[in-house]
Amino acid sequence: MARMDIMQEVIELCQTLIRIPSVNPEDRKGFQSPYGEFEIAEFIFNWFSSFGLNPQLQQVEENRNNVFVLAQGRDTSKTLLLSSHMDTVDVKDMTVEPFAANITDGRIYGRGACDDKGPLSAMMIAFRDRVAQGKLPFNLAFLATCGEEYNMTGARHFVENLSIPIAGALFGEPTSFKAVVSHKGVVRLQLQSQGQSAHCSRPKTGRNAIYPMARAVTAIEEFIESMDQWPQHPQLGRETVAVTIINGGQQINVIPDRCQARVDWRILPGTNALACRDKLEKFLRSKSSEEISVELLSHYEPMRTDHNSPLVIAILDTTDRVSNIRQTSIMTGATDASAFISLGIPTPILGPGNTEHAHTKNEYIDTADLEKGLVVYNAYLDGDWGL
Repeated sequence: MARMDIMQEVIELCQTLIRIPSVNPEDRKGFQSPYGEFEIAEFIFNWFSSFGLNPQLQQVEENRNNVFVLAQGRDTSKTLLLSSHMDTVDVKDMTVEPFAANITDGRIYGRGACDDKGPLSAMMIAFRDRVAQGKLPFNLAFLATCGEEYNMTGARHFVENLSIPIAGALFGEPTSFKAVVSHKGVVRLQLQSQGQSAHCSRPKTGRNAIYPMARAVTAIEEFIESMDQWPQHPQLGRETVAVTIINGGQQINVIPDRCQARVDWRILPGTNALACRDKLEKFLRSKSSEEISVELLSHYEPMRTDHNSPLVIAILDTTDRVSNIRQTSIMTGATDASAFISLGIPTPILGPGNTEHAHTKNEYIDTADLEKGLVVYNAYLDGDWGL
């Protein structure tokens, strides 16, 4: 296929993926579109099948699948994994049509354009083309995951059921072509206050659960301010905490008997998730005698990859050659790479797009970035993989 056709293909594939809603359903049960990755997983499965590859749908949960493709190389003792995720964050605050994938002034707009359907589309085509060339030095695998934006359920499922020897993994995320070798982990906590429901005309016969939670949230703001004095990592900075969701009450004329708040805590290497829970719980007790339970919902470890590993060097050689960028970097967010830490393999992150445009109300990716992403992935796969 001519270069112009390939560049047009990656733009059109990115648009197609954006037009398939795949908002992470989080804890929703019996969800419907735009939530869930079922439809986009089916599309990617059929896309690979149409080129004579043999993709697998890996069921992770009901109506939630990964897509996995494996191509055998001359040396089957090692496998290079390419991975990007299919899910996106929600679309409720967007000011552009989230699933239109319109192109304006050289930018593709829509939810997931930057995170992560731009990198995903470039990585899909690069994988397909390298397999078609043949003479793979090692096994080459591709994994499209569900669940990255909430609990990395697809990546965790893949690692827990791993049946091939993975020697290294390259994750497609918007990094502006800098090789990310480290990022923070995340701890997610749920706070709950209990009250007693009553008719709003007789509030003193009940106990309003929202009030103690409001005081707890105010106390957490004080806790956050104290973090300015905490130790600082030389690259990743300090840990951060944010209250991100509050839910309470049933209807306007009923005293609420329950209130919940969710907390996102970005952690540094060496921080223990249970210790985070205990630390916040102890702090809240020091501020009030009111009972606020603190539950650990999930946690994912910080990622660290040796910047001198052969895989990272091979990626840097590629970005230097293709785009005159030879730079490692860090991310404050977490990615599927966290799920692979137990394997003890290099897990760098690289892709087109700027992370500052991810999750925004007018999310977009530059078409020039997307095209360059395909060129970079192709150039890396055509050279030394660094395994």
